[in-house]
Amino acid sequence: MLNQTIELYKEEMFQYSEPLGLQSLRNQLAQQLQDLQVFASSKRICVVSGSQQALDLLVSLPFPNGKEEICVDQPTHFSFIDSITSRGLKAIGIEISQNGIDLDYLEKVFKERCIKFFYTVSRFQNPTGYNYTNEEKKKIVKLAQKYDVYIIEDDYMGDLDTKRKADPMFAYDPSGRVIYTKSFSKVLLPGLRLGMAVLPEELLKDFSRAKFAADVHTPVLTQGALEIYLSSGMYHAHIQKLRRQYKKKGTILKQAYLDHLPSEASFTGGDSGFYSTIKLPSGMKAKHLVDHLKKKNVLVQDATNMYLPEYKKENRIRLSVSQVEDLKIPIGVRRIGKGIRDLQR
Repeated sequence: MLNQTIELYKEEMFQYSEPLGLQSLRNQLAQQLQDLQVFASSKRICVVSGSQQALDLLVSLPFPNGKEEICVDQPTHFSFIDSITSRGLKAIGIEISQNGIDLDYLEKVFKERCIKFFYTVSRFQNPTGYNYTNEEKKKIVKLAQKYDVYIIEDDYMGDLDTKRKADPMFAYDPSGRVIYTKSFSKVLLPGLRLGMAVLPEELLKDFSRAKFAADVHTPVLTQGALEIYLSSGMYHAHIQKLRRQYKKKGTILKQAYLDHLPSEASFTGGDSGFYSTIKLPSGMKAKHLVDHLKKKNVLVQDATNMYLPEYKKENRIRLSVSQVEDLKIPIGVRRIGKGIRDLQR
C-alpha cells in the first residue's frame, strides 16, 4: 500500500501540504463519518498526528465563549492529564463510575464555573470502559447549550460500537458546540499516529495556525495510505472483524470478573476488550497489587496518574485484554482475584 501511496502522491510529497490535511482525504473522511452519524463539511475536518495532538492544541486555544476552565472525566487517559497539568490550567473533575456521571453535579459545575469545554470520552471510556447512553448524551449536550459550554467528544473507538443505534454527542448538535475527535491509531496501527477533528468554523483559523506551528502538517505518506485504505473498502472490512473480536473479549472479561473477583472489589467496563478498571477493597493500594501480580506474570496498570492531582484515587487498576488470547482472559482475572485476596490477608 505504501508503494501505491508514493506513486499516487509523489508530487505532494515534495512540497509542504495544507496544515489541515489533504483535501482528498478530508472529502473521504466526510463520507466515512456519515456511518457514525457525524455529518459535517470536509472544510471543518482537520487531519492530525494522532487525536491526542488535536486535544493538546485545543487545550491551549482561546474559545469563542471566552472562558478558561476545563471540565474533564475522572479518571481519564494520561496524555490528556499531562496536557492540562503541564500548562498549569485550572480543571474541574467529574467522577465517572459504573453508573456514569452525576448529571446534576455537571449542571452545577457548568452553571457556577467558567467552563471553556467539557472533555469526555463518549464510548469505551479510557480507562473505565464506560459507554454513555443516547439519553445521557442528549442531556449533556442540552446542558452545554444552556450554559454556553463546548464539548470535546473523544470518540476514539466509535467504529467498534456494535450498538448501531448508538449516536455520538455530535449528532445532537452538529453546529459546532460539540467538537468531535477520532483516532485511527487504535484500530489500525498505534505507530501510524493519525487522527482527525471536526471543528466549529470560528476555530478553524486559530487551529490551523497552531497545527502549522506544531508540525507544519501531518505526514502526506500516512495521510495518503489512510485515504487508499478507506476508499478501497478495506477499512470497513477490518472494522467488522474487530467488532466481533472485541465484543467476544468483552463478554469473556465481564463473566471472568463475576466469577473470580472478591465481593469487596468492583469493576467498570467489559463491553469491549480494550479498557476496564477494577476498584480495589478499601485500604488497598493499586501499586502494591501491580507489583504482586507482576511476579505472577499478570501485567496490569496502576491508574493513579489518570487522575488530576486533587482528585487522585490510589485504589484503581486499569487493564486491557485487546491483545490477550481469549482462553487466557479468565486465567488472568482469576490470578488478579487471588492477588487481591493474598494482599487482604
